[in-house]
Amino acid sequence: MGRLLIRQAGEAFLFLFLMTFGSFALVRLLPGDPVLTLLNVDELSATPEQIQDVRENLGFDKPLYTQYTDWLISISRLDFGESFMTGRPVFSMLQDSYQATFEIAGTGLLLALLLALPLGTWSAYSNHPAVRFFTDIVSLLGAAVPSFWIGLILTDWFAVRLVWLPVMGRDGIESVILPAVSLSLALASVYIQLLRINIQKELAKDYIQIARARGIAEKTIFWKYAVRGSLPPVLAVFTLTLGSLAGGVVILEVVFSYPGVGKLMVEAVLQRDYPLIQGYILLTTGIIVTLNLLMRLLTQCLRPEWKGGRL
Repeated sequence: MGRLLIRQAGEAFLFLFLMTFGSFALVRLLPGDPVLTLLNVDELSATPEQIQDVRENLGFDKPLYTQYTDWLISISRLDFGESFMTGRPVFSMLQDSYQATFEIAGTGLLLALLLALPLGTWSAYSNHPAVRFFTDIVSLLGAAVPSFWIGLILTDWFAVRLVWLPVMGRDGIESVILPAVSLSLALASVYIQLLRINIQKELAKDYIQIARARGIAEKTIFWKYAVRGSLPPVLAVFTLTLGSLAGGVVILEVVFSYPGVGKLMVEAVLQRDYPLIQGYILLTTGIIVTLNLLMRLLTQCLRPEWKGGRL
């Protein structure tokens, strides 16, 4: 376990370095000049000397590797810099935006699990056609209808016609309900099918047949062996879902005008706000790498015969 942890931590740091350096270089290859954007925001009639002064102050006149080294040194001091758009500390802006994203994503994921876990296990346990038909319909609706479209329909009914919930914005728990429900249906459709298929695969394996031949109760076989054996692939997809949600639910945040990190990044890219983009990439990559590492360790606990996710 110790060697596995060290190896995977090393891989995580290497991946983090490649992601931050690659994104650092690619962001600077985007068309447009952030200095001109910054000066235009301030409505200044900039002379070439003023443009050069701003470029030198921001360090854009230095070679790329020097800029990256300076950025790493600042990060090591927990200094993410200041946003070009607002002048606020980048870490503070990202902290506020991640909190807003977590409100939608966390609630949506919780609702999805509350829907998917009973339906997925129920459809795997029961052979009744009506049960499978019902779960298939729920999965199909969640997968086929885009979450933003579900959000628009829900908004029309519950916000515009019934006036039970706010149309958009971030104003208390009421404003979380519509985007979270819209997100949960799409997520649940994945986990219902994933759980059913993996549990059925486990139920068809030889060790399950041996357990039945030994007279072990069917409920014990199902919950103790089949469900547990089906969890590693479900956890892998769950980790990918968490990583995806950590990057923001951009479309829903834009539709509901919710100030999450996805919406913030759209504005940052349009304004070429380098410090904000770099801070976002670093934090999001760090979250994804940490989640992936935890998932691998948890998978090995559930299936000790797996070595680093491989047999």
